[in-house]
Order: sequence, then structure tokens, then C-alpha cells
Amino acid sequence: MSGANASPPGRSHQGRDAAATVAVIFLVLAGPADMGAQQRGGAAARSARDAAPIDLTGYWVSYVTENWRYRMVTPAKGEYRRIPASPAALPLINAWDPAADDKAGNQCKSYGAGGIMNVPGRLRISWQDANTLRIDTDAGTQTRRLQFSTTAAKPAPASWQGDSKASWERAEGGGTLRVVTSNLRAGYLRKNGVPYK
Repeated sequence: MSGANASPPGRSHQGRDAAATVAVIFLVLAGPADMGAQQRGGAAARSARDAAPIDLTGYWVSYVTENWRYRMVTPAKGEYRRIPASPAALPLINAWDPAADDKAGNQCKSYGAGGIMNVPGRLRISWQDANTLRIDTDAGTQTRRLQFSTTAAKPAPASWQGDSKASWERAEGGGTLRVVTSNLRAGYLRKNGVPYK
């Protein structure tokens, strides 16, 4: 979805670019929003599934409409066009060694939360439970869980998908899904070793 339009059969969805170098990802959703009960809390609070302004569940396919040359084919080593990179990042970009990643068991570095939604492919969105939205991707066979619960979770080791806290936010004529992801392992924005974190 990031930077791409994705549609399951019979549906259409407009994706928006998200800055992959930050751990805050916003997905803009269209549809009626009645989230008052969730925001008020207490016993009357509805689950995140019940408060959702639209139904995102289903099977989705990326339409690659921009940055085709960077998303469909692994860019050459050192290629970082269209990604803001500081001078300090350039030695890391130019030092990328895919054989070293394979040897260290880091083949999934380009499928972390910072880059996975920009990778072409199919994904399935479902509710794991009433307050956890689950995203399964075929690219890198990754699973991302968006937690709506405000209950503090036990600290976990950093992972490719990190810990994602989600909330529905009121917007005129619709709603917004806000996701803040933390506790990420360092990964790549692109398969050619352009790093994040």
C-alpha cells in the first residue's frame, strides 16, 4: 500500500506514500466514522473492529504505479535516488554486501516494517482478535500485527515488524488509522541495502 494502489476483487483503495524512514505510518481511510465509544473508554467502549470506519479485511494486491524501477527490480548497489540520505548514511549504503547478509541470517532485512508495504505483492488483512488487525504478506512471508489495545505489553526483543500501536481517529467525512511502530530491528528500505534505523 505505501506508494501504491491496492484492490481486492470488487474494491478500490488509494494508498498514500508513507515516510519509511520514520516509525510513524499513517494510512488514510475513507468512510463514515463513529468512534466516540472507543474514545470515551469504559464499559461502553466498542472493540477496534466494531469502531472501524471501513472494512479493510480481505486479500489485496499492489498496483505498482510509481517508482517501478526501484520496486520491481533490485536497484544497483549504491542506488538511493528518491530516498533522503544523510552523508553519514552513504558509507553504509555503499558497503552493502548481500553475501554477508545471507551468512548472518539477515535475508529478511528488506522485509521489515520500514519497507514491507512498498514491496510489490499480495497481502491479507484480517482481524486476529477484536483489537488486533493482522497483515500477512507474501513478500518475505511477514506478519504485522496492529494492536489497538491500550494494555501495556511485556517488552519483547526487537523484530522486523516491531510493535505497532494503532488507533482510529475521527476525521470529517471519514476516519484515519494511525499506526506508531517501535522496537524495530535495523533493516533496509530497498533490497539493495539502503538502511533505516
